[in-house]
Amino acid sequence: MKQREFDHIVKDLWEHELEFRKNPKNAHDLQVEQELFTELNALGYNFTWHLQLNAGAFTEKDKTVIPIFLKYLDEFENKNFKDKYLCCLGVKGFYDATEYLLNEYSTHLPPSYDGSWSLEAISQTIAKIQDPRFIDTYLSFLNDDKVVFETCHIVEMLGKMKVEKAIPYLIKLLDGERKTADNLYGTSLEDTKFFVSQESIKALAQFKNPEYMKYVEKFLEPEKISWIKYPDTKDGRNFLKSTHTKYRKIAKKAIEKMTLKPKTKR
Repeated sequence: MKQREFDHIVKDLWEHELEFRKNPKNAHDLQVEQELFTELNALGYNFTWHLQLNAGAFTEKDKTVIPIFLKYLDEFENKNFKDKYLCCLGVKGFYDATEYLLNEYSTHLPPSYDGSWSLEAISQTIAKIQDPRFIDTYLSFLNDDKVVFETCHIVEMLGKMKVEKAIPYLIKLLDGERKTADNLYGTSLEDTKFFVSQESIKALAQFKNPEYMKYVEKFLEPEKISWIKYPDTKDGRNFLKSTHTKYRKIAKKAIEKMTLKPKTKR
């Protein structure tokens, strides 16, 4: 991106920010935000507006910010504020935030599931932290009555952490579509209902065990799998074709990973 294009985008965002600040409906959350910034800046940071803060703003050495975020998250009335600042805790090793996030995650599961961005933000944040102390809790989220499309981030995390206790769950999660937001059905984002299945293939591949190939091989021919489907419309047929292609690519890559011979040490 050219500098002038970047400057134009920043200018537009800042003008939008100024309009947001003028709206009296946002006064409470802006006050909470300012108090959050004040405490963070007392630690040596220099935050003045919300676009400076994102999921990549901190590293593991910044653990002192965790209690400050936890202090203010529930003070926000606008859930978009809360979700945004919650994502700032998505740093590997931010273990002091895990328990709060797990409690938040549980409140959004069925029967309370509404497909809002909040659960997506929470699950992504948990997955980035990779706290090894709560393996059994993560596994409980893989039970059928709790699985929704956002579970894909928990699945991805367990694969990266190579949690062997998760393998039976991953094998079970390979098959079947999962609940996604109601407003996504009939759109190009309806494919999120297959994310848990696809991430389970990738997670199994992390173990690099040829024994698991037999569970994945069928996805090389997704056309033969009856539950991979969309409404029989022009758009639906296009979405199906795209999903078949994605499954084939994921399965092929996973099988290649499972058949890799371990490197010998010299």
